[in-house]
Formats: sequence, C-alpha cells, structure tokens
Amino acid sequence: MSDHYHHFLASMSGVGGTPVASPQDLHPPPFPGAQLPGTGGHMQTPYQNFSYFGGYSEPMMYNNQPKSSHKTRRKSSVDPVKHRRTRSGCFMCRSRRVKCDETRPVCDRCRKGHRECIYPDPPPSKGPGSQGSGSKDGLQQASPASSGDTEDHDDNIGARIKRDVLHDLPEDDEEYDLEPPPKLGSISSKDSPTESTETSSSHTATARVTPERPSLFPGASVDWSKFSPDVQRYMQHYHENITSHHYCIPHDGDDFFHTILPGFAARNEALLNAVVGFSAYHYNIENNPNGKVQEFLQYYNRSVTLLISFLRRREKPDVATLLTILQLATIEEYLGDWINLMGHQKAAYELLTELFTPQSAVQSPLGRLVVHWYSRFDVFVAIRGSFPTMLPTQWFTEYRDYCQAQAALADKMTEYHWHTEAELATFRYISRDISTLVARGSRGQLTPEEFASDHSQLVNRLDTWRSSWHPVVADPDYLVTDFTYGPPVNADDIVNPYTPGILYNHPKFATTMMSMLYLSCILMLKCQSPTKERQQLYRELAGHSYEVCQVFELIARWPGSPKGSIIAQDPVISMAALFLPPDTKHTTWFRRKLAMCEMAGNIHPIVIRTKLGELFNAPYCAHWWLPNDEGFTPILQATRNLADERNAAAIDAQQENLREVHHVFAKLKVDQD
Repeated sequence: MSDHYHHFLASMSGVGGTPVASPQDLHPPPFPGAQLPGTGGHMQTPYQNFSYFGGYSEPMMYNNQPKSSHKTRRKSSVDPVKHRRTRSGCFMCRSRRVKCDETRPVCDRCRKGHRECIYPDPPPSKGPGSQGSGSKDGLQQASPASSGDTEDHDDNIGARIKRDVLHDLPEDDEEYDLEPPPKLGSISSKDSPTESTETSSSHTATARVTPERPSLFPGASVDWSKFSPDVQRYMQHYHENITSHHYCIPHDGDDFFHTILPGFAARNEALLNAVVGFSAYHYNIENNPNGKVQEFLQYYNRSVTLLISFLRRREKPDVATLLTILQLATIEEYLGDWINLMGHQKAAYELLTELFTPQSAVQSPLGRLVVHWYSRFDVFVAIRGSFPTMLPTQWFTEYRDYCQAQAALADKMTEYHWHTEAELATFRYISRDISTLVARGSRGQLTPEEFASDHSQLVNRLDTWRSSWHPVVADPDYLVTDFTYGPPVNADDIVNPYTPGILYNHPKFATTMMSMLYLSCILMLKCQSPTKERQQLYRELAGHSYEVCQVFELIARWPGSPKGSIIAQDPVISMAALFLPPDTKHTTWFRRKLAMCEMAGNIHPIVIRTKLGELFNAPYCAHWWLPNDEGFTPILQATRNLADERNAAAIDAQQENLREVHHVFAKLKVDQD
C-alpha cells in the first residue's frame, strides 16, 4: 500500500482541525442571472481535510507524512485531550456519529429518541483455540480483515454478524461452482464483447490485462449455498432485482454487476458486506415496509469496519478494496450524504491510479467499468462543487479512443455494445470539460469573454454528441411505438409521454437513458449561460425540462423498463422542477415523482426537500412530499431519519456541505423577480 494510506484513519468529525466550508458556498456555480467569471479566488480542495467513512469518528486522510512522525510527536500542554475511541457503543449511535453512553439494554440517546438500540456481541476469545489462530489461510488472503489479526479484533462489529455473513466463506484456493445460481440472468451474446474484438484492436496499450486474467476475473458465478441463509436471500435479490441502473450506469454490456462484482464479493469479506448491505437496503425498502434499518445497516457497518482494519494494516491494496469503496460510495449517494461520498471518492482515486493506468484499465471489462463507476462520481461531484475532476484528461480520452477503435472492428454481435460504450465515453469526456469550465470560471481564471466562448463551444459539442449517435445506437427499428399498455393521459399530467421517438426497446434501452444524460447535462450547462437574452434562455430551459418529464413518465409507465431506471433519473427530475411553472398542477406532479424516487430508496437531503418545498409553496415537503404521509412507510421514515441525522452531523463538523444548493433557488428567484 502506498504512503498515501499510512495516515488514512483519523477523526471524521474534524476534531483538532479547521472546519471546511462547503465548496458551493465558497464558489457557488451560477444559475440564471449570476455572473460566473470573477466570483472568487482559488478554493482550497476539500479533499485535504475531509476524506472519511460514514458512521465512524476517524478521519481517512491521505498524505505523505513519514510513518514515524505520527508516533514520535509529543503532546504539548495545550493539546486537547481526546477520549479514546470505543467500539462498544450501540449500532445506532455509531451510524449517527454520536457518543453512546453504553447504557444497557437501551442507551440514553436511543431511549430519548425512541430508536432501535442494538449492541454488538462481545468479540470472541483470543485464546489459542479461537478463530484468531488463522485456520483459514485462504480467507486471510482474500479478506481485508481476517479473523487472524489479533491487533484489530476490537474492530469486529460482532461475532453474530460475522457468522451470518461468513457462514462458510470459500477460501482463495477453493474452486467455484461455475453453474449460475437460480434465476441468475445471463447476458445475451448480442451485447457481449467477444475475445476476437477485444484483442484485435489497433488501439495501443501498455500493461495489457486480458479479461481472462484470474486475479481480475474470479469467476462468472458463485455457489451461494456455501454462505449463510441471509446472505443467500439478499444475493438472490441482488441477482434478480439490482441492475446497473441502480448504480446510474445505463449500459453494462459485460454484465459486470451480475458476474464480476459478485465474484469478487464472494472472495472478499468487506466487499461482500457492502454488496449484501446494498441489496438488503433495497430489499427492505421495497418488501418490508415495517422493517428496521438495522437489517441493512449491520452489513454496512461491518464492511466499513473491515475496510478500516485493512487500511490500518497497510497491506497491499487490491481491486476488491477499490470495489468495496465504490460500493460504499453508492450507498452514501442513496442516503444523500455527499460529504462522505467525497471521502470514498478520494480513497477510490488513490487506489484506481495505483492499480491501473489509463492504458491498462481499458483492456478488461473490470477496468473499464471501474473507470466508468468512479468517473461518474468524479464528474458529478466536481460540477456540483465547482472544482476540477481528480481524474486527468487522459483517463477519459484513452477510454473513448479504445471504445471507438473496438467499435470500428465490431461485428453484428458486439456492435451495439461497443458503439454505446464509445458514445458514453464521449459524453463523460464532455462532462469532464464542463466541470473544468465551471471550476476555472469560479476561480476567476477566465475573463467573461473567454467563459462565454468556452461555454458556447461546450453547448455545441453536447448538441453534436446528441445528434450524431451512431445508427446502431439510435436504431429506429427498436423504438417503442405501441402505447396501448399505459393508462390514458388525464388532466393531472403535465406532458403526454406517449410520443414515438423517445423509448427504445431491449436490448437497446440504454439509448433511452442516454437521452436523459443529455438532458441533465444541457440543463446544467445552459442554466450557467452568460447570455443576456434571459427570456430566450428560460424558454429553452423549460423546453428541455418538459422533455425530462416526458422521458421520466414514459419510463415509469412502460412495463419493460429495467428495475432501477427510475432512480437513475432522480437528479435531473429535481433540476427540471426549477424551470417549469410553480402552479398547483406542476408542483403536484413533481411532488409525486419525487416521492416515487424516494420510495425506491433514493433519499433526498432535508436541504433539498426544504428548498423544493419553498419553490412548490408546500413547506410540508421538508417532512414528506405527499399529504397524510402517503407512501411514507415506517422503514422509509426510519431510513430518512437516519440520513438526516448523519447529514446534520456532517454539517456540524464541516459547517456546510456539498448538499447545500440554496444558491440555485436564491439566484433563480432573483431572476424571476
């Protein structure tokens, strides 16, 4: 492991450090009426001060400080005395980032808040006959935190959870049952790249990694009968119900989320807990309205604990660790916790650039998906925070060039896969340039004339990208034209979704989602336009927003829409609400769609709920989108409460955070006035 990880653990609450203000508050990205260039000076990168994991009061900081400096530093008489971190508090207090008084059976905080109070089981004995003797060498090699690490035994959340997950975790040298699990869908050959096209590309690369390399591709499927019943149930739910759309990735032609990711999870305890926790979250939100947050929180906590233990031991990082961090970041996104997501993003960047190069990453399905997964977080956070992406340009261009080279060589079986990958790679490259424009403008590095010129060029590039999709991607033969399945349009609808030319049937549904990617980016870009023709700009923004509503409604009504496709549209539907009339008909429609997204598990932070409630003239939205708590199940309420408490703790620690979007509404209101 590199030196960047030697001091990864510290206080996530920022004790002893200077709180960092929100990037958006320091240099808020402008919206209609705002002047972008010259809004402020250079902004300190937030990654220097908060890179951490949710629910744990230790910072995850990356620096090059020598290892000995931490141990030799002497405390001065003015140094604050910090209490020793304990792992004996209840699960709820840990996840809320508050100190537990450890009163049993119910701690004082849980008693006052009427919360579920569960304590971890005591750690197993460390005697010679205990599991710590390391009887499973293979498990120790595969897992970030094996039970043989006596120094970190206190990191265990509890023996009960460990027994649940590791009912019989296969060892590294144990062969997998390559028969697919029950109801495990397999990718069609039409969308799967072949080895011939994979290896025949003229695109040059270094350190080429083939998809068949065992260390990167551990197996297409796993014999899940070796695991505990709970893990089997949640992994079956994962295979049957979780898609790439739950990760906001519109195309998974290599079936990464059904084959590669579970294969790694079966060999790595921290990743297994993260994936099981993600599946348990969706399972309980969808199927257990009266369930407890502990059903999925226990796996999340366990995954984080194992990851912390692994990083503390400074073992050589591997791909499974990178996947664990990305999976945890996805969970943070669902909870609306962008502060902690950025901490995971920093960790993922360090591992990604250590394990791969721009050239080697594109050579395998694993490498390409990891870059796609990470770069989505990188670009989105950068645009929202007005700072450049961490990933250099070469990572985006290398990916695009490789996919374009493969698309040129593809046959009928693989052409849609490669052309779609190439189009998505081009989109990410444009998005990266948008984040650079916003960052340079917010730091005063561009004159108004330079910003206007660059902005116009990016609008043209984005429009050209949308209008020039390869015919294989935008194939009219796959457009859905039969809309007899859906309910008729009524007076409550603000759009007519049954319009040909929007929805693409399988296996080209990803093209539909690409349309929404374009709309989300063009809205984000145009609302920062420096043009003085404000009324024309508002008409364009309203037109794009109605398109967003049309696509959203059509996907929501179509029986063939993949699971998770509604969740992937949540951010853009929230943005579209800003540019349409705030009358009762429109606001009611938006409230119902936002409730639909949240009932699917995508929690909206209270800041966004409050500001949208003000826009809708419905203050009750801060509590729930619909009157009389319609659809607001107990499990959703408990999850929302947990997310709000986590977010409040992050705000207290950092003063403000990336979820503060009040500048959007304030500037919009000024313009409209």
